[in-house]
Amino acid sequence: MRYDSPYGPFGPYGDPRYYMAVQEEKKQIRRESNRLGWTAFSGIFLLAVIPLIGVLYFRMLQPYQPGIQEFGGVNPVMFYLINALGYVLGLSAPVMIYFALRRIPLSAGIPFEKAGVLKTLACVLLGSAGCLLANFPASIIVNLEQAFGFSGNIPDMPLNDNPAVLALYVLSVVVIPPIVEEMMFRGMILQGLRRFGNGFAVFASAALFGLYHGNLAQSVFAFLCGLVLGFVVIRTNSLLPSILIHALNNLAAVVLEFVERYRGTGAAVTVGNYRAGALLVLGLLSLIYLLIRDRNFFRTGASVSPLRFSQKIGALFSNPGVIMLTIYAAAASVYVLTGT
Repeated sequence: MRYDSPYGPFGPYGDPRYYMAVQEEKKQIRRESNRLGWTAFSGIFLLAVIPLIGVLYFRMLQPYQPGIQEFGGVNPVMFYLINALGYVLGLSAPVMIYFALRRIPLSAGIPFEKAGVLKTLACVLLGSAGCLLANFPASIIVNLEQAFGFSGNIPDMPLNDNPAVLALYVLSVVVIPPIVEEMMFRGMILQGLRRFGNGFAVFASAALFGLYHGNLAQSVFAFLCGLVLGFVVIRTNSLLPSILIHALNNLAAVVLEFVERYRGTGAAVTVGNYRAGALLVLGLLSLIYLLIRDRNFFRTGASVSPLRFSQKIGALFSNPGVIMLTIYAAAASVYVLTGT
């Protein structure tokens, strides 16, 4: 068949079927990202509201105690119990509601396929080393903030020497966040976007994970860690490695904080250096093992999408849910930097 047009059978504008496929996939990404963005934002809202209501309720039951004002004026143990409950409900409830409304089985939204002990361990060690390296760009951001006159401090939780408070602090940092945050970001969000390409799903879930943290330094760190966490979930089809990496990263931060608190900065630096050296060596050995085991380990799979990656990112950030999440992140970052 002959076509007189130099552009082929469809003229200078290309195949209309391709154009329709592009527009349809953009629409689908916007629609799904909007749902996921609003769900994540509702989780952030509940994380703030539930503990606030709990603290206000218990303050009505007892006189305000100025000596524990950093704990909201309530008993420190009760403060941590309230916050732990808020964290669990704040993030898990929106995820469960999302799955229920979309009729998504938990096994699909929160996968835990068996990947084998050695592969899981290697992924955990490699991922932990990757998260360790993410500290360097985050530290650069902190130094830049300080150079421009800001404190550069990352918000942390109040603490005292009560053993019960210390135990609840560990629970609130090392156990609860890795489980519920992985459910939301590597479960609901990553799995919800995989049909648009694994690479895009990893990047998008990492980007939203960074926005969720609400301050610039932590957002950079969380985004880079999110890339690592999302990748190991894709390669194992299980949230177990990402939960373990997340928990080990948070545990290391808690251990260093406790060492500095009770043994001084010098001891914390020494422990941190030993930890970094050991983790980098173990991460390198894990990398070698995984490459020997599977030469295609770092391939996320070919995408049949008609969209370029940049078009997918544009669709990700051009819907009300993700826009609201971005506004929150920007406002929270300004608040952390300025205190206003």
